[in-house]
Amino acid sequence: MSRLSFLFAAILLFTGCFRREFKQSIAKGYSLYAYACHEDMTIMYFDKYGGFEIVGPTVFAMGYDKNFIIAKQHPAIYPEKENRSVTNYFIIPLNKPVGWTSQDVVMGPFNETQFMQMRTKLKIADTLDFSVIFYDTK
Repeated sequence: MSRLSFLFAAILLFTGCFRREFKQSIAKGYSLYAYACHEDMTIMYFDKYGGFEIVGPTVFAMGYDKNFIIAKQHPAIYPEKENRSVTNYFIIPLNKPVGWTSQDVVMGPFNETQFMQMRTKLKIADTLDFSVIFYDTK
């Protein structure tokens, strides 16, 4: 009986660990990406050579139009969980060149006041909102 209990516990443990990779294309090579779960959510840039992180975990809200990507993030440093008491804001202009030698395209982190000021300065449309939200990490 103890072997059956051990086998059952092992199955429960491992089925929780084997989660699926998440990748959703945004625009112009940018994607939402998580290797295991929403707590890992980042914004990455992919080209034919691979990808690199633009905004680190945990991105929990994002929106975009033809000119900008905007994102909200709770900072997380592996292996710690995200700090939900802090919200950082980021702006990624889609007209800036990005590549392996020019990865510094993101503006931020900003607090909410700084984000709103930069949004006004850059004339980001009022209609651009955080339309993709991961409520389990919000």
